[in-house]
Amino acid sequence: MAKNLIKLVNRHNETLYGYAWTTKKPKANIMIFTGMQETAERYDDFANYLNANNFDVYCIDHYGQGLNIKDGDVRGIWPNNGFSRTVKTFAELDDKLQKTGLPVYIFAHSMGSFMAQDYMQRFAQKVKKVVLCGTDYPNPAVMAFAHTLARMMVNDEKRDLPNEKLAKLVTGAFSKKVKNRRTDFDWLSYNQANVDKYIADPKCGFIATGGFYKDFLKGMKTICKKKYLNNIRRSESVLIIAGEEDPVGHMGKGPTKLYKKYRSLGLTDVTLKLYKHMRHEILNEINNKMVYKEIVDFYNK
Repeated sequence: MAKNLIKLVNRHNETLYGYAWTTKKPKANIMIFTGMQETAERYDDFANYLNANNFDVYCIDHYGQGLNIKDGDVRGIWPNNGFSRTVKTFAELDDKLQKTGLPVYIFAHSMGSFMAQDYMQRFAQKVKKVVLCGTDYPNPAVMAFAHTLARMMVNDEKRDLPNEKLAKLVTGAFSKKVKNRRTDFDWLSYNQANVDKYIADPKCGFIATGGFYKDFLKGMKTICKKKYLNNIRRSESVLIIAGEEDPVGHMGKGPTKLYKKYRSLGLTDVTLKLYKHMRHEILNEINNKMVYKEIVDFYNK
């Protein structure tokens, strides 16, 4: 097994960095879409587990995150239409991986899971198996209102500046869902070591820019629309997983709504799994190997 720094030059001539974890005899490629304000590096243990089960793993950090933050740069800077631009960049990575002759699967967490929902709509012909982790089914009216508010708050001059008000709008309520919390990031997991490591990492948990939040909310508004949902290929295999105490998914309600929506669209191979006594980052809870195994079982079926 080997871990290597990789770079992807997309069609906009932008260079994005990430990691590849490869093994000698892979049976498939897995693309990881990370969450908001985190890094590809945080998936090292999970990627090694996938390697041990004969999967190659590729994870490109998002714009303004992880390896794509240069020293002294403002964190969380996105180009215009950053949400859809990121999704299309993953499609370019997918095209490169298709040349290996192996199938390409997706694992997507949190913000990445919303991008994967968009990916399923835009590139239905590419998707075979996808895991949506720590996800939600966004309320269309709420997302439309939030995006309108963000457009009013963010002009060109403020686009690349950290925006605390929009940060509170997007993620501020999550910490309040945890009673007697030790930190404002306890909503991530019961695993205190994971929470402390996240807080100590300067590339995690930062306040992103106004442009980031505006474009993120635009993407969230888009994936709710019926005309795009109808593009999803009915034969896709989808595994939806989340903690029962994940505030991002409204304590299991959001993933359940998403499951029911996909079933109503005619998808026949959709599975929902909610984990008791787990919060948002189920890959980083104490008993995470149980989650790892169920993901691998899904890819192997």
